[in-house]
Amino acid sequence: MESAVPRILKTPILAMYHDDKHQHLTIEVELPDVDSENITLMMHENSFSLKALSKTVEYLGSFFLDGPVDPEKAIAVNDRGMLTIKVPYKESFMCARYVPIE
Repeated sequence: MESAVPRILKTPILAMYHDDKHQHLTIEVELPDVDSENITLMMHENSFSLKALSKTVEYLGSFFLDGPVDPEKAIAVNDRGMLTIKVPYKESFMCARYVPIE
């Protein structure tokens, strides 16, 4: 995708959360005006990186996950600028301990 105007570099806004049983992680990434073919997603066991291009913005980011996941089973869907990634945690992942606040 060629652009006469230089792109602005931005870190995308995202949210990460797990299901009630701590079996799957969902990551939602805001990528306004970005088509699926202009998204590069690399999923690792403990992190992921993303590059996405719109006509005026280049979104870049690398993010750590809250526990090891199985990147081979990751599914990503771009729906009108909202990239949703769902990936299962690895079986060996132990849920974190809640720490009381005094």
